Amino acid sequence: MEMDIVNLLSRMKRGEESAFRDMVFTYSKRLMTVSRIYAKSEEDAKDILQDAFLTVYQKIEKFDADNEAAFYTWLKRIVINKALNKNQRKHVTHEHSLDQMDFDKGINEQAISKMSHEEIMQLIFNLPDEQRKVFGLYVIEGYSHKEIGEMLNITETNSRTHLHRSRQILQYKIKISNKILTA
Repeated sequence: MEMDIVNLLSRMKRGEESAFRDMVFTYSKRLMTVSRIYAKSEEDAKDILQDAFLTVYQKIEKFDADNEAAFYTWLKRIVINKALNKNQRKHVTHEHSLDQMDFDKGINEQAISKMSHEEIMQLIFNLPDEQRKVFGLYVIEGYSHKEIGEMLNITETNSRTHLHRSRQILQYKIKISNKILTA
């Protein structure tokens, strides 16, 4: 069943509780995935999502588009901002030494094809905080290193380094996962 976004937005702007429930029901799973990429834990992701929905409730009057793509983009941006703000308040970075790891130059496509979407997302969720945030913003959301640097208050070079490290970690974990699957 496709959602009538114009009707939903109209109902939300009138303050209908059922419209907000419909919005939460429709978007919570996708937005939880977004939140989980930027959160330190699943509990933090749930808190972020709840805060984001509260912001939507408070600011729905300011949203003026009438199509689902714009609405979802707005929702996603609120979730990302909430996550980044929460992370800045708790700013703790745990760097992992990658020097001893043996990385392939690329990821074996066959290894990835054997993995479920859930397994791949779990690998992303388990990246170190800074690498996970940069990976999500660059690869999933499509931001430039300059934009990421501004959002995370890091240099463009740091953004590139975090992206490189995240890719190395993912390659390594996929390689290990593939060895386990084929053993």
